[in-house]
Amino acid sequence: MNARTLLGAAVAAVAVMFAGNGVAAADSWVDPADYMVGDTVYFAGSMGGCTIRPNGDVGCDLNGTGSFYGIPAPDLVIDVAFLPAHPTFGLFGRYARPGARSLPWDNEPPYDREITSLISYAGATCVNITGRYASIACDSKGHYFKYGVGGTQVR
Repeated sequence: MNARTLLGAAVAAVAVMFAGNGVAAADSWVDPADYMVGDTVYFAGSMGGCTIRPNGDVGCDLNGTGSFYGIPAPDLVIDVAFLPAHPTFGLFGRYARPGARSLPWDNEPPYDREITSLISYAGATCVNITGRYASIACDSKGHYFKYGVGGTQVR
């Protein structure tokens, strides 16, 4: 296997893992400038409201309660490179901003069509999936979290 084939396979594997349903269409990427207030990106996703700060910190207030190793968690954040994604239990304020613009979602019946929206800013990328497998997932500083219909995952 040559290096080009190996690189192509690696890129495809990352895209499938991150998008969850194959390589995302070009129109599923959203422009973070449309979601900025000052130097911070705020958006509402299908499973929570999130913030991406200019230093790559990312956090989401969850719609409902996630689970962090069996402990109920109202939010998840990636804010330091030496810690995995973790909850702050609201100690540092909220990550959702009232009135934040929503990422694209399906507003046409039957409302179960999956739409994947990706937003990237300051080295952090978040993926919002609507429909039957609704979830929000963010990756930054070498760590990842996902919250949605399938439960909570952190690394």
